[in-house]
Amino acid sequence: MQPQFSLFDLLILIGIIQGVITSILLLSTKKNKNSNKFLAFALLSFCFLSTKPLLHTLNLWNTSFFRFFPNGIELALSPLIYFYIKSLISPEFRFKNKNWIHFIPFTLAQTYAFVVYFYALLSPDFYEKDLIALNFKFNYIKQLEEYLLLAFLPFYLFYGYKELTDYKKWLCNTTSDNTYPNFKWLQNIYSLSILVSVFLLTNHTLDIFFNLKNKTIIHYNLLTLFIAFIIYYLGLKGYLQPNYTFSRHEITSQNKSVIPLSNIKLEETIDHLQKAMLKDKIYLNPKLNIYELSKLLGISQKSISLAINQHYKMNFRDFINDYRINEVKSKLNDSNYKKMSILGIALECGFNSEASFYRIFKKNTGISPKEFIELKNDTKL
Repeated sequence: MQPQFSLFDLLILIGIIQGVITSILLLSTKKNKNSNKFLAFALLSFCFLSTKPLLHTLNLWNTSFFRFFPNGIELALSPLIYFYIKSLISPEFRFKNKNWIHFIPFTLAQTYAFVVYFYALLSPDFYEKDLIALNFKFNYIKQLEEYLLLAFLPFYLFYGYKELTDYKKWLCNTTSDNTYPNFKWLQNIYSLSILVSVFLLTNHTLDIFFNLKNKTIIHYNLLTLFIAFIIYYLGLKGYLQPNYTFSRHEITSQNKSVIPLSNIKLEETIDHLQKAMLKDKIYLNPKLNIYELSKLLGISQKSISLAINQHYKMNFRDFINDYRINEVKSKLNDSNYKKMSILGIALECGFNSEASFYRIFKKNTGISPKEFIELKNDTKL
């Protein structure tokens, strides 16, 4: 049987080469070393996994060495990507011995695969090789691995997404420092990963009820390409990320209780807040956080957060940025600041990230700073 190399195989081969190169880059860079190692191993795992269709296309499966070659490492991908996300959004996270429990299914599956492979390797006869695999219930175990993958994927997606949402809540409720990343690109990755879960479930449903796998594998080829796109995009984005050195423990988190403040307590807290904002203009401090504000006002973080939520219907981060945007608009309307650049005004008003400033200004006003100036000039005419 002659090897048949298709466009799909070419794309897979290109993806494997790209994945290996990206993995090496991730392991060699000094940025985010703690998190990048998980992403690099996830990429290498997927590259190894992607060799499965090539073994059949290139007719390597029908050679003695590659028969039952143990390259099915699907069960390692989900925990690796989960720990990448966890260590990226919490740079102080360190992988501990107890975390190895997440890789027990992968270890058991891969140990089993190696046992089958080496036992089969001892025999030069293909019939005997297949008989050895049959005695080890190879097909049954591989099917079980697929079911485990279907079970684990939503589990890790859920907890990974929970890590992201917890980080976003922490970010919005504790600090106004706009240099902190919002990891929106990771949320986009998660949206695509949900599609992967649906795709996987659909494929297995079609195989179970319509035996589609024995008629065509195009649905698995499409799934492989889709997963490859997500994994390699994640690798590229991960490599391009700046070095994150922030600590989420620098700022004391608020109590999770949501008991509303009494009217008297609320009014008292709001009075202190307005004085700090309007008179002291503490929002001009680009690294202002709720811990510092709590010390300044002599009011608990919990009370400040609840007061902002109840009275202003916004979180701490939006509350501070709202004052900053108003200060920017005031200066843009002031002829004394006519010669100062828009960025210069933004930095003077408490922003410390150009990209965040333009995004927040557009979100608050519906227009860009340049459009705001043009609108002001048109109004004067």
